[in-house]
Amino acid sequence: MPRPLLLALGAIVAATAILWFSLTADDASRYLVFATWGTPAEIGSFQRLIDRYNATRHPEHPVKLSHSEQYQYTERLLVGAAAGSFPDVIHLDRGNLPLFVEKGLIENLTPFIAGDPRFSTRDFLPPLLAACAIGGRTFALPHNFSTLVLYYNKEHFDAEGIPYPDSTWTWDTLLAAAQRLTRVDADGRIVRYGCHLQIIYSTLIEQNGGRILNERLDSCVIGSPEAAGAIQFAVDLSEKYHVTWNMLAQNLLWDDMMAGGRLSMIANGRWAAAWYMRSLPAGVLDVAPLPRGRMKKGAATVHVMSIAAKSGKKMEAWEFLKYLVSEEGQQIVNEDGASIPAFGPIARSDAFLHHHTTPLMSNHVFLDELPSSVTWPYEQGPYVSAYTLQSQLELAVGRVLLGRATVSRSLKMMENEVNRIIRVRREVPSPRPFVGSVAFLLAVCILVLVPLAFIAYRRKRSSPDPAV
Repeated sequence: MPRPLLLALGAIVAATAILWFSLTADDASRYLVFATWGTPAEIGSFQRLIDRYNATRHPEHPVKLSHSEQYQYTERLLVGAAAGSFPDVIHLDRGNLPLFVEKGLIENLTPFIAGDPRFSTRDFLPPLLAACAIGGRTFALPHNFSTLVLYYNKEHFDAEGIPYPDSTWTWDTLLAAAQRLTRVDADGRIVRYGCHLQIIYSTLIEQNGGRILNERLDSCVIGSPEAAGAIQFAVDLSEKYHVTWNMLAQNLLWDDMMAGGRLSMIANGRWAAAWYMRSLPAGVLDVAPLPRGRMKKGAATVHVMSIAAKSGKKMEAWEFLKYLVSEEGQQIVNEDGASIPAFGPIARSDAFLHHHTTPLMSNHVFLDELPSSVTWPYEQGPYVSAYTLQSQLELAVGRVLLGRATVSRSLKMMENEVNRIIRVRREVPSPRPFVGSVAFLLAVCILVLVPLAFIAYRRKRSSPDPAV
C-alpha cells in the first residue's frame, strides 16, 4: 500500500477513536440516573444525598443527578421516554402516577418489596403509602409531602381581638375574621387584606362536595352545583367582600404580601414556612387547619420515588430507592425544612415538630391535616395533566371576573373543553405500516439502477456485433 494512503488511513482511524471516546466519555450507561426537580436548595440537598450514597455504598454504577424546572419536568420525562431516553429512578408528584402507570413507564414494586427481607413499609405514614398503590399494586414509595395549612399573623389577630384559627373554623368563620382584618386607608385604598385562598380553589370544590374529575378520573364533572358554589365563594371574597384580590391582579404576589405584613391569612404549604418566619418577627406567624366547607377535607401534595420499567439496572435502582426513603435519607429531607419526611418516626419526632427553621410554629398541624386531605392540586388521572386543569380553571374564573359568564356557565364550558381533551387523548390511532424505509429503498433503486441500466444499454449498442 502506498505510504501516503497508509498515513491517511491511520489519521482517519485515530480521529474516529478520539471522536468516539469524547462522545462516550459521559455515557449514561455508566451511571444510575436519578431524575428530579426543585429549587436550588432542594437540588443541593439531593446532590449531598447522592454524594454520600456513592461514597459509602460504592455502587457498580454511580448515581448521577438529572434535574430540570418543575413546570417542564413531567413533559421532559415523557418526551425522553418517547425518544428512548429515560432515567432509572424517577421522582414524581403523586398526581402524575396514574399517567406514568397507564403508559407503562414505571415498574411494579410489589415483587421488590415482598422479596426483600431487609425492607419494610411499616414506618411510612399510612396515607402516603396508600397513595402509592394503583389497582392493588405498589408503583412507588413515598418520599416527602406537605399538607396545606392556613398561615396567620398573630399580631393582626391580637390587635383586632379575634381568637386564633382552629379546627372548628368554617368558610363563614374565615370570612367574618377576614372582614375585620382587612384595613382601608383614608383614601379608601386597601392597605392590608384579610385572606388569600387562590392556591386551594380545587380543594374548596372538594370541601363543598364537588369534584373536578369523576372517581375513575376519565371525565370532567366540574359543572356541578357544588363546584359552582365553591368557586362563587372564592370569587365573592374579592369581588363582593373585598377581603382579598383576584387572580387578574398579577402584580400582587402572595408570599410577598404575607411576608411584608400586608396580608393576615394565606393558604399555603410547608415550603413557605421558613421564608415567612425569616421575614416576620419571631413568634408572629403560626399555622392552623384549613377552614372547612360542607365537608372536612384538607389538601396534600405527595412526592414519590419510582423505578423505570425499562431500566437495565433495576436491582441497583431498588437499592438506591431504598436509600432515598431510609432513615438516613429522610433525615436529609428533614434538614432542608421545605417538605416533611414520609418516614413516620422522623415526621413525628422533635426533629420536625420543633424544626430549627420553625421552632415556634405549630408544626403538628401539618401532620394532623394529613388523614383528611385530598390530592393537591388536582387528582389528574392518565388523560389530563395538572397544568391543563390549572390553566382551564384559571380561564373559567377569569371569564367570571371579566363579566363574560356566570360561574355555572363558565364551569360548564370548562367541563366541555376538558372532556374534549380527554376524548382526543383516549383515542388510540390505528397502527399503520411505516413505509419510509421502503420508499427510500425504491428511490435508491431508481436513482442508481436506472442510470446503470442506461449505461449498460448504451455500451451494448456501441459495441461491434461479433457476428459481423
